[in-house]
Amino acid sequence: MKKLLLIVSIIISGLFFTNNLKAQECDFYFPVEKGTVVETTSYDKKNKETDKYYQEVLDYSKNNGITEVKIETRLDEEGVDTLGVHQFSVRCENGEFYVNMGAYVDKNSMSAYQGMDMEVDTDNMTMPSNLSAGQTLNDGRVSIKISNSGVKMMTLTVNITNRKVEGFEKITTPAGTFDCVKISFDSDMKMIFKIKTSSVQWFAKDIGIVKSENYDKKGKLTGTSMITKITK
Repeated sequence: MKKLLLIVSIIISGLFFTNNLKAQECDFYFPVEKGTVVETTSYDKKNKETDKYYQEVLDYSKNNGITEVKIETRLDEEGVDTLGVHQFSVRCENGEFYVNMGAYVDKNSMSAYQGMDMEVDTDNMTMPSNLSAGQTLNDGRVSIKISNSGVKMMTLTVNITNRKVEGFEKITTPAGTFDCVKISFDSDMKMIFKIKTSSVQWFAKDIGIVKSENYDKKGKLTGTSMITKITK
């Protein structure tokens, strides 16, 4: 369950990176240099470290006006835990920046459901260029249906609502200081039961999520995460 929740948090992060403004260049919110590894560390409400995950740029290509970056996400630094390794691509074509969300969720990332079928359905959220403070952004959703031999086992659904650009800030982490856009949103996750939360995330161009704060339905801090190392 712990790995499942961590993967879901990564999925939610991935939902932000769709840009539908065709007349503009894309703002990448992932690293683009091949070989770059970004380490993100999660902490509980008492600031005790709980998890780390890593994103590595495997490939970068630009052909015929199409820019594509292939990313690998893993739950340990070397990728030894193969159940926690999966790959996806971010792509910019004709000013549209989007993530292949189907590839972003690998069924082998969740050992409890290994060998079962997973069907992923998403309504992606936009992250326009030239964001401004106070701007309202659209909602999004991801649904993961898990079945075994044609028999439905469970459905996990995450809805993201009330997205708003709070402003722009410099954020300092152990990995450095970054110019970020601050975005808040509400989310509810339904599996066996429904969990309502709210979050604030700070994004940097060509980096991704620099820092994240998560709150329960009463507004109490439940955990944070931040980039702790970038290697190239």
